[in-house]
Amino acid sequence: MNTLTPLATEKRRRPSSYAMLTVAPLAVLATLYQAAELLVPIAFAILLNFLLSPVVRAFQRLHVPAAFTAATLVTGLLALVVLIFGALAEPAEQWLQEAPRSIRDLKTYSFSANQKLADIQEIAAEVTELGQSDAPAKAQSVVVRGPGMFENIVGSLPSVLTFVGIVVFLTFFLLASGDTLLRRITLCGRSWQECRRIVTIARQVRSELSRYLLTVTAINLSLGLALSGAMYLLDVPNPFLWGLMTALFNFAPYLGAVASASVLTIVGLTTFDTLAEAAMVPSALLVLTILEGQLVTPAILGRRMALSPVFIFLSVIIWGWLWGVAGALMAVPIVTIIKVICDNVPSLNPIGRFVRNEADGDRLPALR
Repeated sequence: MNTLTPLATEKRRRPSSYAMLTVAPLAVLATLYQAAELLVPIAFAILLNFLLSPVVRAFQRLHVPAAFTAATLVTGLLALVVLIFGALAEPAEQWLQEAPRSIRDLKTYSFSANQKLADIQEIAAEVTELGQSDAPAKAQSVVVRGPGMFENIVGSLPSVLTFVGIVVFLTFFLLASGDTLLRRITLCGRSWQECRRIVTIARQVRSELSRYLLTVTAINLSLGLALSGAMYLLDVPNPFLWGLMTALFNFAPYLGAVASASVLTIVGLTTFDTLAEAAMVPSALLVLTILEGQLVTPAILGRRMALSPVFIFLSVIIWGWLWGVAGALMAVPIVTIIKVICDNVPSLNPIGRFVRNEADGDRLPALR
């Protein structure tokens, strides 16, 4: 016969509960890190499904089969990506080949004041060489070079094809299935209330992510086109290459802008002879990024999609560490999913309030 009181039983259970709260997040992080090669294309396909599903539903209202629309969208998107990267592959390769030489020339110009020191070092090296001229001949050294760029591309080709294959086929199946998957997920609920909550969460996630991805994609493309125009006016070679790079990097908040500014700074320094002309290249990006981040995006997305900047920054850092560049690009959609789930689960509401950007202050308690 159990003689323990409920309070004693609760105290006995607390250590195991605390252990689970500590071990479970670590286990999830370890799984996400180790299974990144499999989970990244799956997550990317799910985001593409959210982006393209409104188009499929619109054509379904016109009695067009979802499978036909899904196949058309996936094929068209794949062809568009191939055309864009095919057109920009040659300029990108040319810049990558010329960048090391340009950077070496830049170093030569930048450190011209140290020419005397370099001359002294050269004289010292010649004296050392003369002193060793009578020494016995050394064995010829053999330098083993690593694989070149072409070998690296060929070596990574199987993983790239696997990634593309998973994304293409999984996106097609998700788009073609429509609401079938959602109806099956609702069967996981143990009661009518849980089923209703699952449907609410799924619909809100689909609605907010579709709205966010469509809006941000349009904003980033506009930013890329504007930057391409600015680079063209500044007479920077390959302006569309830098516009596409900026548009892609801008999906990762904060880090994307820093990466774009770093690359464009190098482009400016290796393209122009004067510092004033070189500074115009990153300055154009700075002006456009400020206008986009402070005026365009808040005005279009509104406060309904406002997320905490702290949580967004932490999410970009964490997901970038877990999944690399792909994780940084998908960080904000993942935060959006977390926010929707926390808003609809009462026990997770405090996390939802932390994720949201509570800028109005009337919902937050006053500190005294």
